[in-house]
Amino acid sequence: MPPFIYINGYPGVGKLTVAKELSKLLPKAKVINNHLLIDPVAAVFDRTAEEYQPLRQVLRREVLTSLATSTSTRDVTWIFMDQQSSSNLGSSSTRDYQNAAAVRGSPFISIILHCELDENLKRATGEDRGKDANTKLTDLGILRSIREREDIFHFKDEYELELDITRLSPSEAAAKIHDHISKTLR
Repeated sequence: MPPFIYINGYPGVGKLTVAKELSKLLPKAKVINNHLLIDPVAAVFDRTAEEYQPLRQVLRREVLTSLATSTSTRDVTWIFMDQQSSSNLGSSSTRDYQNAAAVRGSPFISIILHCELDENLKRATGEDRGKDANTKLTDLGILRSIREREDIFHFKDEYELELDITRLSPSEAAAKIHDHISKTLR
């Protein structure tokens, strides 16, 4: 069964760009941008509203259940990206992806992308940022705050890869992830 690949990292690190490059290296791979699950909820509720997170959870779980149980996409490698911390909320959210992989009977491979702060700030304000979604974080003050107070969630299992992409092109990062996936699935 093709894997579920979960790419986690701070906003603006390059998750979507790397995921798109990775999808070119994997047969029948599809990228699910986390903003497909964020933007519909953000259109209804402000992120600070008490209804925001519960609706995100319901939408995320419904989409993941559909992907996990679909017969028409059983041969698809799903690539997800997200920014989840090690908080209770972040942990619960990341486990939804892992649980969906288990329902499908797919290997679950976690990828943690990070880069140096200066590079992250540069990427977060790049001209391509925000073309694919209208709620992408571009406020450097908020990004600095997130990096100072939140740790990215780690599964800490043998399938997880942590990769510093500060000095890697998206295609180089994708190649390293592809190598990891290949070794993991042997």
